[in-house]
Amino acid sequence: MQLKLWHNLKTSLWVVLGMGLLYLAGYLLIGQSFVPPQFTEARNKSGLIAKEIVALTEESLKNLDVISLNDRQYNFGKALSLVREELERAKNSRAKAVELTEQLDAMARGASGITPSSARNLAMQAVADELSLISNLIVYNDALNGLLQTLEFKFSGDIRYDSQDVQNLIKSMNIEAKTINDLNESFNQKMQQLDKAVNK
Repeated sequence: MQLKLWHNLKTSLWVVLGMGLLYLAGYLLIGQSFVPPQFTEARNKSGLIAKEIVALTEESLKNLDVISLNDRQYNFGKALSLVREELERAKNSRAKAVELTEQLDAMARGASGITPSSARNLAMQAVADELSLISNLIVYNDALNGLLQTLEFKFSGDIRYDSQDVQNLIKSMNIEAKTINDLNESFNQKMQQLDKAVNK
């Protein structure tokens, strides 16, 4: 009887000890910082693509100033040529938005494995910022296409030209361009905060 009791006690002690070790291991694992390689790779690619998108947007706004200058100087042939170049740049921008969407999907999948939770939350917020950036880029490109088409009407002598449309579209584009820059800056700030959270 005593032997059986001792055996049961030993078994219980091993169970308790085993559970304690499992708890300790779990605590240590949860307490450690971890960022999946998948997230890091997608993050780096996203950052580069977003940077290209911002650069394309800034270049586009500068080129619109050049188009406007040629317009004021009645150099409609040059202005029309620049408009058509800008339409090609808009296509490139849309292609970059597709690339960014793919990388953000990979980031979102990888973010689920990030510890601690504060870093994981920052990662998801950063992904949300870049998704908003894509939405604003779509609005920007729509306005840009509308503007370039309107200017093309003007420079080619088409009666569909409306000067009020030009002002409204430029105003919309400036708002969207600023929002795109702000969202990308917010993304970069959250990534810096994430780095601090996982390197504590």
